[in-house]
Amino acid sequence: MKKKSILVFIIIVIGLILLFNSFNDKEVKENNEPFNKVEENNDKKENKAKLTLVGDFLFEQPFYDAKDAGDDINNYFKNVKQYFKDDDLSIGNMEVVIGNDDLKVSGTGFNFCAPSYIGDLVNTLDLQVLSTTNNHTFDRGIEGIKSTLNYFKNNTNIMTVGTYESVEDREKDRILDINGIKFGFLAYSYGTNITIPKEYRNLVGLFKNPDSKTITDNEKDTIKKEVSNLRSEVDVLIVIMHWGIEFTYSPNQEQKDMAKMLNELGVDIIMGSHSHSIEPIERIGDEHKTLVYYSMGNFVSADDDISRTGEEFDNAYQVGLLSTLNVTKEENNITIDNIKTEPIINYYDNNLRNFELIPLSSYTEEKETSHYRYKYNFNRNFIEKMYKDVIPEDFR
Repeated sequence: MKKKSILVFIIIVIGLILLFNSFNDKEVKENNEPFNKVEENNDKKENKAKLTLVGDFLFEQPFYDAKDAGDDINNYFKNVKQYFKDDDLSIGNMEVVIGNDDLKVSGTGFNFCAPSYIGDLVNTLDLQVLSTTNNHTFDRGIEGIKSTLNYFKNNTNIMTVGTYESVEDREKDRILDINGIKFGFLAYSYGTNITIPKEYRNLVGLFKNPDSKTITDNEKDTIKKEVSNLRSEVDVLIVIMHWGIEFTYSPNQEQKDMAKMLNELGVDIIMGSHSHSIEPIERIGDEHKTLVYYSMGNFVSADDDISRTGEEFDNAYQVGLLSTLNVTKEENNITIDNIKTEPIINYYDNNLRNFELIPLSSYTEEKETSHYRYKYNFNRNFIEKMYKDVIPEDFR
């Protein structure tokens, strides 16, 4: 009798197990059916991404001095953080070396090496991509390049482009998939303040020969190869260019020629920097359209009086351009639209303290009149006139 009871119990347990598995299979199947339908329609759905573009992160000595005097530098980005948190992809140019314990900090003499806490601060902005090639790339030699790359690689999720650990590293595509849209990135500079020895030149994206200071066939061939290889792998190709002339509101012929070449190679967006002032935005090309920002200006800066220029560009130095735009992918078509810009003021008070970035739309009279350069005609009227004179209405 006891054996029969055990047998019946075993049969009941087996039956329950089979019943449960049958129900579970049915549930999995039912749950999968809608998912599969979504997948079937995925090729037809619209994919969108919102981008935020800014210019140079150029940290200088007065900023470090303010921190050493007790200022809380975490306030610096408080007024602009929301732009970066509300988007899907943020891009800028890191124009200072991020140093380590062996590299001397410097924010003067056109030779820049930032302490690692600057990297920590930049990382609070939720950036995805930073160019690391510009005229300050070699300010601390090959060790500075390595230190900068190591910092971002080991302490952040920010992708760097433009300087590389090795030839093999340079050959790796810089691609991010954002909401089903593949973005590819390349970056080039006209050169570096300290000439790069030949053995290291292939670790830096350059569009000019460092010896002749001209654009030779060798540089053109490298760019054409890298752009063409990446073009076939991505939906949107973005090239970050450090080019042009400092302290000017207009692109020169070299910028226009390079933009034309990149357009013909199929580049979708060109982000320019180096002038320390904003320059125009335009769409160029016939068969293929390229959105060109000739210069975004300084996003970060801290020089109150530049020895190489006068009042006009000392003031322009304090204003950078932040641009947002939408990228839409529908089947194989890419649309770039809803392009907007906002001047960002680099604020510091009469004591060269309390640095913060302030959008023009939030620039109060109190901030305007207490800015260090207000006595030098840096005011709302100057900013608004410059903005309207330089940036076409379609992009304001």
